[in-house]
Amino acid sequence: MTHKIITWDLGATKCAVAVVDYDKHQNHLHCKQSGLIKIRDCISLDQLTQELENVLDMKMSHADAICIGAAGQYNGESLQLAAGYPYAMHFAALAKQYNWPVFSVIHDYSPIVCATFTNYFEEPSNIKRLNAVPLHPLGRRIALGIGTGIGLKDGILFENGDFWLGTNEFGHIGVVMPPSASKQTLERHNALLYFLREKYILKKDEGLSFEKLLAGQGMAHMHHFFYPDQKNKTIEEVGDLVRQKKAPETLAAYAWYVGLLVGTAQLSFMPDGGVWLTGGVVLNHLEIFEQDDFFLGIEASPAYLNLRQQFPLGILCGKDHAFMGGAYYASKRLLD
Repeated sequence: MTHKIITWDLGATKCAVAVVDYDKHQNHLHCKQSGLIKIRDCISLDQLTQELENVLDMKMSHADAICIGAAGQYNGESLQLAAGYPYAMHFAALAKQYNWPVFSVIHDYSPIVCATFTNYFEEPSNIKRLNAVPLHPLGRRIALGIGTGIGLKDGILFENGDFWLGTNEFGHIGVVMPPSASKQTLERHNALLYFLREKYILKKDEGLSFEKLLAGQGMAHMHHFFYPDQKNKTIEEVGDLVRQKKAPETLAAYAWYVGLLVGTAQLSFMPDGGVWLTGGVVLNHLEIFEQDDFFLGIEASPAYLNLRQQFPLGILCGKDHAFMGGAYYASKRLLD
């Protein structure tokens, strides 16, 4: 029997949606149709839902289950986001009004880590390996994303196909003095911290989190530190320069801090199932992971390094992992 699962990937500015066929007998998922709507092109959640239905040529009420991976916190009635959505996200009332099937609103990185439990993860084209460590199917793994914010979700797959998902606020961890780095790197770290506090994003007594350093405008702030004559360049212009490798100091430093983030995540979760990176910054700047500085950043936290080098490390580069993971979540938590 084939079930139809509708999955949403709801961010702060865009909402992607897909219909995924779930063959329970074969335990197989197939992304059948997908699309994308800009949230501000609509004036209400009701209209957004109608536009998504038009994209899919299918009513939400005709699905067997709906899984909504969303930025923010869902309280059982509506979705709240610190930065604010342009209109109320009152899912419970909408679902009742339009006779939706069983549905769930979950943390936006829950579907990402759930994708690593599926056959989708077995396709080589959907992942870019950053080391040659064999995959550990039942190991604890984390999905770590860098984009407009930093998101992380850890999970464990059980032999019976069920799973466990953790809870954290990893992006808000402070960037501390790395325990092991060259004198030049430490001097750069201190100078950058002073610059950010004096010129940009930090208040007098405010700490520097990884999210403030790397997400959103983070790369632009870092670029302005190294190239003060280019302080008026936008984040898009800085991104182009970094991709073209015309801003080597920005690229090297940014790669090092991404490595430091990965090393911190490894120490925090000891994920023998791997660290799997994704998000807009990651997918638009694969050159980061070609830099020696990225791996030096990981090694700047040397504790248990020999063990951590046995953890898989890679990039989730397929376009459907949020859909497949959301459908997997629904197949186990909403349909079984």
